[in-house]
Amino acid sequence: MKNFLKILMCVFALTLGGCVEDETANTSASQSEISNNQVYFFYQTTCPHCHHAAAYIAQKYPNLKMVNLDVRQPANFNLFLKCAQKFRLAQDSLGTPLICMGDHYIMGWSDTDAAKFDMYVQRFK
Repeated sequence: MKNFLKILMCVFALTLGGCVEDETANTSASQSEISNNQVYFFYQTTCPHCHHAAAYIAQKYPNLKMVNLDVRQPANFNLFLKCAQKFRLAQDSLGTPLICMGDHYIMGWSDTDAAKFDMYVQRFK
């Protein structure tokens, strides 16, 4: 079990550490609106739920094209707020992870959210 957790954490670290910065930079510079044809993953590096969600998605959907956005960066935070506005989410109750995908969103992460993600992601695979 310990080895599995170590492997999972390494995969997660490579996933977020390796591609988040590149995708974030591209998205921050070129995108100012939420597209219905894209999966957005808003996260914070200190959020344990974000880490669980990212690890689950990376393991189950390794080829999924998803835009990873650290909400601590101003341009990403503005896009985070646009996603919240799209789904009429109250700003005082926003949290991470926030995953926006087409007409659906998931805020937070649990087994129930993983099942929702599996259902919603079908059109993006």
